[in-house]
Amino acid sequence: MKALLAFIVMAVLILALIEINERIKAKRPKQDCPPNKSEQDDCSGCGLIEVCEKKEKSAIEK
Repeated sequence: MKALLAFIVMAVLILALIEINERIKAKRPKQDCPPNKSEQDDCSGCGLIEVCEKKEKSAIEK
């Protein structure tokens, strides 16, 4: 019984930490890819795929 309770507490703690981490990431300002990258390069190396996807969508809409 104690092991089950400890497992549940641990799961709740992990979920809370994940939620806190997501909120912190959401508050951080978004950065563009480094300026030395050309437009043809993808942003997967700098970890900002969302920025590149937005650029692609705006280029398609124009």
